[in-house]
Amino acid sequence: MRSLPNFIRQLKGEDDLHEVRVQVDPLLEIAAITDRVCKQPGGGQGLLFRRVNGSALPVATNLYGSERRAALAWGKVAPQEMAGGLSSRLQSARHDDMEACLLNLVRVSPGTEAILESLVLPQVPPDLRSLPALQAWPGDGGRYLTLALVSMRDPDSGRTNWGVYRMQILDRTSAAIHFLPGSQGAQLVKEHARRGLSLPLAVTLGGDPGLLAAAVLPLPGSIDEAAFLSLVRGEAPRLAAGPLTGLPVAADAEIVIEGEISSGILANEGPFGNHTGFYQPAAPAPVFHVQGLYRAEDAIFPATVVGPPPMENIHLVRSGEPLVLALLRHDYPSISGLRYLNEGVFHGCVIVALQSAAPPPLDLARELWRKGPLRRSRLLLFVDAEEELSNSSRLLWRAINQALPGRDILECTGRLAIDATCKKNWPQVRPAPGIAAHIERRWREYGLGG
Repeated sequence: MRSLPNFIRQLKGEDDLHEVRVQVDPLLEIAAITDRVCKQPGGGQGLLFRRVNGSALPVATNLYGSERRAALAWGKVAPQEMAGGLSSRLQSARHDDMEACLLNLVRVSPGTEAILESLVLPQVPPDLRSLPALQAWPGDGGRYLTLALVSMRDPDSGRTNWGVYRMQILDRTSAAIHFLPGSQGAQLVKEHARRGLSLPLAVTLGGDPGLLAAAVLPLPGSIDEAAFLSLVRGEAPRLAAGPLTGLPVAADAEIVIEGEISSGILANEGPFGNHTGFYQPAAPAPVFHVQGLYRAEDAIFPATVVGPPPMENIHLVRSGEPLVLALLRHDYPSISGLRYLNEGVFHGCVIVALQSAAPPPLDLARELWRKGPLRRSRLLLFVDAEEELSNSSRLLWRAINQALPGRDILECTGRLAIDATCKKNWPQVRPAPGIAAHIERRWREYGLGG
């Protein structure tokens, strides 16, 4: 069964979880501990804080804060292997366009179970302040839900959208929810407001970690993220219908919150310290009015800390790279590799490896910005297929020496593309044949050690 407690037990059994059993505070202290652990080599261990001031619930952080743990979130099969299956299915879908293929493959969304069997009776009246939500930084506007997996429904297509949005607790029954401009959530809020309708929401905290991983993928807007997870994993996530909204939530959720966004009602959200290393200023945001809150009897509260890299959420986003590559290669077979830059992952800053110059890289950039997973990417760096994408220092060297302004750099509506591929058939500087083996044999004679 895919659930947060089972995932935590797996990490504990692999000695990849540290339990903090002394009293800790959700205001600044938990975040400061997590931030320090995140920046350890390899991302540190997952953390479980057993005794939290002001709450009976333990708090889990950094659960997905390493490459290995983020990959485990998807399930038993590694994302690289899932990507191979996805490529085969897209090729057999008999459509030229990736989105059309994918829509055909995920036509049916996963069904919901009748009840949330793992949750206790609803809290009456609901009180968001009972949750051990974190304040991460001293200048933050308040306490936040940072791993809120939100489901909402398109009023025309009936399709469910899943997304991870930050929510600032305002009082017992309301929270300001931050939607990135252009996101599916923002578009649904705007469309409901245009029609003068409230937008029902259901929030899952905990549950199947694969749902969280799928929700942060840059999928086309027409695709249900839970249905995509079913497709690539070969196993549907266990979902239940929210008692009040009927919206899908994780059947094994730790906590479920239901309510609605009323048309035209806004409140200040923020400031919020984010991945840029600065505070995002306070700004008007839609208000989520809570109507129901349910939790498991021994619920664990999941949270993540947002701030300067490296941080946990970078690993979660990057775990989906093989799947994003499989989607891109269906429409653009010249793309041979892809890697998000840790320093710009939340701006979609991506290194794209090309095995041919057709189409020309800057023409390809225009196409990628027009549609597909990289349509909102702020920076695209194109390199040759033989480059090692994890070697950012070498790639910067390549960009500085290969890219000429006016020829190889494209700026378009606040986005930048750089063509750092080799333009001429110049001979590369390499050691003479056999010299590497020669000095390897004599290395000890030189007295250089190592």
